[in-house]
Amino acid sequence: MVSRQLILNVVEGDDAPDLQVRFDGLDLNDYTSITMRVEKDDGTRFAQVLSIDPTDPELGYVTWSPGNLTLGNHKAEFEFIQTDSKRFTLPRKFPVLLNVRRDLG
Repeated sequence: MVSRQLILNVVEGDDAPDLQVRFDGLDLNDYTSITMRVEKDDGTRFAQVLSIDPTDPELGYVTWSPGNLTLGNHKAEFEFIQTDSKRFTLPRKFPVLLNVRRDLG
């Protein structure tokens, strides 16, 4: 897994394209659910379900909903739930940073 912090730079208000996330060495079909959990810098939280690519079991997609990407620096992580209901979270060391800049439009 990643031993450094991942920073995603996105633009406020965007809801496309989907975020592609590759989990090398994991077959995402082995899990009952995978969720990207986000805590915004103001403390509010949201979660988006990760969809698995039908042709590549290591690749997933997060679809943004309107209002997900608000100005600020937010933290994100992925929660995996196994078929036996046990949970684990990635990345383990550092959360993913969502750096959302202001839309200039």
